[in-house]
Amino acid sequence: MRYPCIMKKYTIFALLLAATVAASAQYQLPNAGFEQWDGGSTSEPTHWNSFATSDGSYSSLASSPHHYRRSGHRPGGTGSYYLTIYTKSILGIKANGNMTTGRIHAGSMSAESSDNYNYTQRSNSAHCQPFSGTPDSMYVWVSFYAASGSSQAQVSAILHGDNDFKAPNEENTASKYCGKASAHFTRTTSSASSMHWQQVKVPFTYNGTATPAYMLVNITTNKTPGAGDGNDSLSIDDIEFVYSSWLTGINIAGHPLSGFEKGCLSYTVRVSDSTLLDQDCIEAVAEAADATVSIERAEVDTIPSATDFTITVMAEDGVSTHTYTVRLTTDPSAPSGIDHVGETRLAAWPSPTADILHVDAEGEVALYDMGGRLLRQTTAHGTASIDMTDLPAGIYLLRCGSSSRQVVKQ
Repeated sequence: MRYPCIMKKYTIFALLLAATVAASAQYQLPNAGFEQWDGGSTSEPTHWNSFATSDGSYSSLASSPHHYRRSGHRPGGTGSYYLTIYTKSILGIKANGNMTTGRIHAGSMSAESSDNYNYTQRSNSAHCQPFSGTPDSMYVWVSFYAASGSSQAQVSAILHGDNDFKAPNEENTASKYCGKASAHFTRTTSSASSMHWQQVKVPFTYNGTATPAYMLVNITTNKTPGAGDGNDSLSIDDIEFVYSSWLTGINIAGHPLSGFEKGCLSYTVRVSDSTLLDQDCIEAVAEAADATVSIERAEVDTIPSATDFTITVMAEDGVSTHTYTVRLTTDPSAPSGIDHVGETRLAAWPSPTADILHVDAEGEVALYDMGGRLLRQTTAHGTASIDMTDLPAGIYLLRCGSSSRQVVKQ
């Protein structure tokens, strides 16, 4: 999405509006670091649900703990606890470790049955997670041991509409969800007695048609029901939803800024058309369509012929921001970061000059007096020079193709 240049008054309004929206909306999961628990080490993490609170015909058989609270935190973390879930055998049937923001429905003794699912139960506030944000990515820290090197654990997040969404049963029903992110990963350690943390990053895909209303997050020791081993265990810490405040491009007078990289926040660009310094000529292309982009233009008092454009990108959550700066200048020592700004490339310096006028152009360059009489002509393929030593002081017109500019002879 492209955004027009925005004046300062609107910039302030937009940032205040984003902050107000962020304050009233849900953009992160509560207790995403598993620091709060309803009781002891095998109680449920607050705002999360396990087999202990499952429903369905076989909920009583599955109600024993498949998880526990562990002391510590992921590398670089500061919390006191993290969550571990594990696969468990029930009457000879392997039941994967399972934790959800919704509710587990245990409706069959067959692990593969569609009567076993996790779902959002809107009628019960303990088994649903209202959510209004649209994250761009999900980051989660995991340490996973599995007896088989091919086993894959899963962490999924489904942003769905105002319905009691069932996973995995309705994961392909586009009318019921808005977007989803699903991370599958093999074991991070080959020893049941060791921990090896990794941060998994997975983007959200928005291919559903529902209006976002709830987030259903599911964590399992194996993406395939009943496929795990009794010793498989998955530890989870610090689930974070990420909202993009990056740009994917900057245009100057309709032309892309060459060499743009979204992680590079500062640019100096030489332009041949000095009138651009006084124009709102910058466009910014945001990575996320729901980010707020504002642009301010300010002359650089300490540097002649230079204007700074400050581009502020605020993510949907009203918290994540990045600020890009673009300095446009006619200084010939600055890099030329765009091609053919204006209709034809033409720069000239110094002006005023007492003798030699330097030009940067591509094509035939002509110097005229103000009466239209041709005085000098040269062909430039880059930098060229025009000798004005013997011309009287005054104002002259320089032309190259469809571009022109006035220059001064002292």
